[in-house]
Amino acid sequence: MSVRENPFSSRLQAFWFETAEAPSRSEFGLPLRLGLLLLEGLHRLGRRVYALKTRLFSPPKRVAGVHVIAVGNLIVGGAGKTPCTQAIAEILGEQGLKCGLISRGYRSAAEHGPVRVILPEALPNTMPEEIGDEAWLLAWRTGLPVAVGKNRAEGLECLKREIPGLEVAILDDGLQQPWLATDTRVLIIDERGFGNAHLLPYGPLREPIGDLIRFDWVLHREQEILIRPDHWIEIGPLSVGALKGLKTHDLISATAHLKNQRLLAVAGVARPERFFDELTAMGLNFDALPLADHDPGLADRVEQRWRAGGYHLVLMTEKDAVKFFRKDLEVSRHAWALRQSIRFLPNIEMKMIHGFKAS
Repeated sequence: MSVRENPFSSRLQAFWFETAEAPSRSEFGLPLRLGLLLLEGLHRLGRRVYALKTRLFSPPKRVAGVHVIAVGNLIVGGAGKTPCTQAIAEILGEQGLKCGLISRGYRSAAEHGPVRVILPEALPNTMPEEIGDEAWLLAWRTGLPVAVGKNRAEGLECLKREIPGLEVAILDDGLQQPWLATDTRVLIIDERGFGNAHLLPYGPLREPIGDLIRFDWVLHREQEILIRPDHWIEIGPLSVGALKGLKTHDLISATAHLKNQRLLAVAGVARPERFFDELTAMGLNFDALPLADHDPGLADRVEQRWRAGGYHLVLMTEKDAVKFFRKDLEVSRHAWALRQSIRFLPNIEMKMIHGFKAS
C-alpha cells in the first residue's frame, strides 16, 4: 500500500519547486495564484505581529553556561535536519564536550504534553509515538539524552537537571521556535534550495529568507554560495556504513548480503525518492514502497506488503526502523535499516568546532 498523495498537494509542491526544465505555473490559473498570494500576505502579516508580541511580552529565554545550537531549515518538509543534528552532536562529543539534544517531538504525544527527557537506555520501553520518530532516532544513534516537548526553554532546563555540567544543547528543527535564545544558528539547504522563494502557501518558506548572514553556518547540497563562503559547507552523499538488523542488531555489508535477493525498499520520509536513489546507486534491484511521512501505521502496512509480495528482505531508513522496535511482527526478522551518517572533512570539522566555541 503506497502513500495516497493529495493531488492538490502534489501540484502545489510542483508549483513551489518548478524549474525551467519542468515548468508548472500553467497548472494554476490566475484566480488561484492571486488567492495564494493573498494568503501569503496574511501569513507575512501574522508573522510580524507574532514577532512583535514575542519581543515585547515573551522574549526568548537565555540560559547562562550552556551553548545553544539551533539546526533547521526554511522550507516545509524534510531537508536533512536530523542527520545534520546527529553529525554535529557526534563531532562535539568527540571533543569531550557534554552535549544534550532537544526535539519538538513532532506528531507525538510529547509535542502537546509536558517536556520529558528520554535516556538511550529507556528506548526499549518507549514507543516512537510517545516522543516522535526524530527524537527516538537521535537518542538511539547518538547515545545522548534528548529533551522532548514543544517549549525548548523548558527542555533545556530539564536537560540541565539530567546532565550535570551540560555544555552544549543542540536543537533539532530549532530555527523557528520562539522560546529559547540561541548562540549558533545552522541552516540546512537541500538540492531544492528555496523553491520560488515565497512564503507559505504561495511558496514553501516557513519564514522569509531575509539576510542569510544571520546564520552562523550553512550546510547545503548543490547550492551556489552567496555570502561568507568560509561558513558554507557542502553536504556530500550520506556515507553508508552497513545494514543493521532490526531484530538481530547485526551489522553487515549491504552490497555483499543483498545479491540475488528479492527486495522491498520502504521509505516513509519526506523525500522517499532520495532513499530509493541511494539504493539504486549501490547497484541494488528492488521494489519501492513510498509511504506517508510520520505514518503511525507504517509497520503494519509494510508487513502486509511483505507477505503479499513474497520478498526475502525489506530495506528501510533508520527513521522508519524506529517504528518496528516495539512491534512483534514477522517482517521485523527480515528487515534491515540502512545505517547512514553525515561526516565532513577533518579540516571542516575543526573549523566548525572552533566556530561553535567562539560563537
